[in-house]
Amino acid sequence: MMQNRRLGRTGLQVSILGVGGHTYPVGQGADAFCTPEERARLIRHLVERGVTYFDTTWMNEVELLADSLRRAEIRQPLHVSLQYVDGISDPRWRERLRAELEGRLQVMGYAQAPLFIMGVGNHRPPTSEIGAACEALHALKVEGLVQNIGVSCHDLDAFAKIAEVIEATDLLDYLMIRYNWKFPQAAERLFPAAQHHDVGIVAMKVFCWDCGPDHWDRRISVFEPTQPEERRSSPPSLNAAQRSLLWCLQSAPCTTTVPAINAFWEADQLLQAVAAEAPEIETSDFARYRGRLEDVEQLGLMAAHAESAAIRERARALFERAASA
Repeated sequence: MMQNRRLGRTGLQVSILGVGGHTYPVGQGADAFCTPEERARLIRHLVERGVTYFDTTWMNEVELLADSLRRAEIRQPLHVSLQYVDGISDPRWRERLRAELEGRLQVMGYAQAPLFIMGVGNHRPPTSEIGAACEALHALKVEGLVQNIGVSCHDLDAFAKIAEVIEATDLLDYLMIRYNWKFPQAAERLFPAAQHHDVGIVAMKVFCWDCGPDHWDRRISVFEPTQPEERRSSPPSLNAAQRSLLWCLQSAPCTTTVPAINAFWEADQLLQAVAAEAPEIETSDFARYRGRLEDVEQLGLMAAHAESAAIRERARALFERAASA
């Protein structure tokens, strides 16, 4: 049975394995990784095994999740986080915030967003702007359009600013934060502040270690398989990706993790990981993955053998850049 944890002051009990936004194209076209029906079956598979938490970012992800839930005839209550992506870096966020929220409510068929966050974005807004966004979110909460509010952030340099806002305002209910073995900076200042104020924590980029501001082109898991056998589960042992997920859940005060899950083999490996009894995570081999997305040989293998065309294209672009350097 899937373990659940309390998401801070939201009081929500959510699965320790969540689902992030889809990464590969879904549709009927030649470049699509899977069809809408196949995506719906994958979501049904995850829900049946206890996954209750879903993160959405851009509107197309909201639309795809709503479509998958409808196709799969999933009616049990789930916890869906909606987001105004990069909102705090948008100079017009004050006039756009309500429309961003209401558009997502309409797609999901919600009268109220159970979970709604604003992304800090790429432009390094000052602490005052992050605080102003939290005040605006709080106003929507008082109005009744949102139940729980939060902030999402990939920018490691912004973590101290968010901690200041938490301590000064005590308004946030949860956070979605970039955190992994290579970039654990959120644990230094932000996580203690969040814990002290009972702010729930969602960990993201547990596999795409290098994906963040200035490196969105590295939206590739550092554990990306290049051989068919790597896509099979092999209990009772856990592979590096599975242990990376567990490391995040054990080393941080996080409630859940939200990797993108695009294939049944990914789903089953991650479900196997969270069901495993692993009191101490072995990380001695993690160093070999630290610079994988800068390794010409490894990038060449991913460009040739990654399962998704989108990942092959991203790896090829990095390969060509590294090879010409």
